[in-house]
Amino acid sequence: MTAYCRAHESLRKDRMFDDPLAAAVITTVYGIGSATDEQLPRLGPATDDGSSSLWNLFSFYFAHRTVFYDNRVLNAIDAGCRQIVLLGAGFDGRAFRLGLPGEARVFELDQASVLAFKEQVLLQHSLIPHCHRVPLAADLREEIADPLIAAGFRPDQQTLWIAEGLLMYFTQAEADRLLDRVSAVSAVGSHFISEYFTAQWNFEDVNYELLNEKDRAVWDLLTWEFPSDPLAQKPGDWLASHGWEVRTCTTVGEFGRAARREVPPQFASADGPDIWLFDGTKGAE
Repeated sequence: MTAYCRAHESLRKDRMFDDPLAAAVITTVYGIGSATDEQLPRLGPATDDGSSSLWNLFSFYFAHRTVFYDNRVLNAIDAGCRQIVLLGAGFDGRAFRLGLPGEARVFELDQASVLAFKEQVLLQHSLIPHCHRVPLAADLREEIADPLIAAGFRPDQQTLWIAEGLLMYFTQAEADRLLDRVSAVSAVGSHFISEYFTAQWNFEDVNYELLNEKDRAVWDLLTWEFPSDPLAQKPGDWLASHGWEVRTCTTVGEFGRAARREVPPQFASADGPDIWLFDGTKGAE
């Protein structure tokens, strides 16, 4: 769904980014020649015709969080960071679309099956990264230091860690263990960018009774996959408890409302549940 959103955003005249890998993923899934038409085929709940209120919510979220992360990646690169780790990389295309310097190293951690399909897409569409890309099969609920170091990761260098669309699938204990493992191999000044829910989203928050059958099925699946409770602490407190300092903390609603796009009703006010977007820096021991 994230790739679909990024492919659709890339087709907009007022696009906030252009992601050729996302378009390649969608064309591979459908077995079509290109994603250059103004309208993409429907993919589950994902549709670009405005007919799904749930997808309008998701696409607003996915597109604006992409911009939030992009901005922080480029800021870190401008400040001299040359080591990036994507935790749960999925179909992330930043190594291909942000013009990262050739000496930068991007480690993409995910399940082997995900990385295998991604390699198929890259080969089929002849997509070449701008920097040194290192795909690495890993279970993010297990130790990650040894496989990273074996693949060329340098713990003594500042690192930009990206956990996009990840922590909402983790319990509090799992998220704590992951950040502890990240902290153990992070030099002072490293960055950690992520997001998680400000509060539990309920049926009324998405107008569940007004959703069509397909959208209800999607929401039922998501609420089954997510832990019953979001992380209990605000990002600044959570980062501080692991030795990190919060640099930027906002929400999808706040960030999106400033972008002058039509805002879904779920993000139109500051009163309802939202998703934190934040950037933290590793402090001195």
